[in-house]
Amino acid sequence: MKTNPDRFVLGFVKFLGTPLCIAAILAAMVAFTRARDGNWEQAALAASVALACGGAGFGAIWWVRFHARAADPSERLRALNPAAPWMWREDWARHEVRTSARRDANRLTIIAIAWCVATFPIFFIVPHRAIRSADYFAIPSLIFPLIGVVMMAWAMRIRMRIRQYGESWFVMASVPGQIGGSLAGSIHVDKPLTAGQQVALELACINRTTRGTWHSLTTWDWILWHAEQTSMSDSTGSIPVAFLIASDCRPTDDSNPKSRIVWRLGAKAPGAAGGYRAEFEVPVFRIGSS
Repeated sequence: MKTNPDRFVLGFVKFLGTPLCIAAILAAMVAFTRARDGNWEQAALAASVALACGGAGFGAIWWVRFHARAADPSERLRALNPAAPWMWREDWARHEVRTSARRDANRLTIIAIAWCVATFPIFFIVPHRAIRSADYFAIPSLIFPLIGVVMMAWAMRIRMRIRQYGESWFVMASVPGQIGGSLAGSIHVDKPLTAGQQVALELACINRTTRGTWHSLTTWDWILWHAEQTSMSDSTGSIPVAFLIASDCRPTDDSNPKSRIVWRLGAKAPGAAGGYRAEFEVPVFRIGSS
C-alpha cells in the first residue's frame, strides 16, 4: 500500500480523532476541578489542553466522515444516463476532473490555527511553573503546541505548492477509462510546467474501506492494481496521459460506501515548493466485452 507524505499527515490526524476527544473530556474535568479549588493557573492549562484536543479531535472525525463519502451523484444525470454510472458525476460528465488541493489545504490550515490558538497559553504556563515551582509534571503537555506548529508548517507547505502551480485538472480523451482498454487524456495546470519537464504518473485501482462508528471512523486505501510511467510536459505545459489497463481489474464501484473501488491518477514532478503533485479520482469501467 503506497501513500504520499500529504496523505500520511492527514491520515495521522484522522487516526487520532477518538483519543483526542477522550483527552479533551478528561482535561475539561481537570480544568473544572482546579477552577473549583481556586487553582486558576492549572485550570487554564487544563482548559487549553481540552480546547486543543476537542477542536482537533472533533475536526479530525468530521474530516474522516467527509472524505469517506463518495461524491454524491447528480440525480438529473442519473435519470438521463441510468445505465452509464460514469456520467452520474458532474465533473466526469464534462470529461474533466479537478483536484481538491486548495480545499484540503484550507481545512488543514483552519484546524492548525485552531489548535495553535487553543494551545498557545501552554508555551507560557508550563515553563513558568517548571522554573518557579520545580514542577516538571506538565512538561510533556508541550507536545500539544508543537503538534500545532508542525501542522501549520505542513499546511503552509501545501499552500506554497498551490501558489507555485495553482490548481490542476485532468481532461479525459474519452469517458470512461476502460478495463481491458485505456485511460487517456492530458493534465493541465494553472501555472504550466516548463516544456519538456519529466512527470512521474501513476494509475491505481484502490479498495477504499471505511471502518468503525461515527466517533472512531477510519479509512484505509488498499492498492489492488497500479501502473507507473514517465511523461513529459508539452509546449503548452500540459502533461499527456495514456495508460493501458489490465483486463482483470475491478471497475469503479460506489455501491458499498464501506468498501468502495476508486481509481486514482497521480502526477508528481521535482520543482519549487516541494515539487508538483496532483491526484484525480477518475472513472474506470468495463464496457461491453472489454
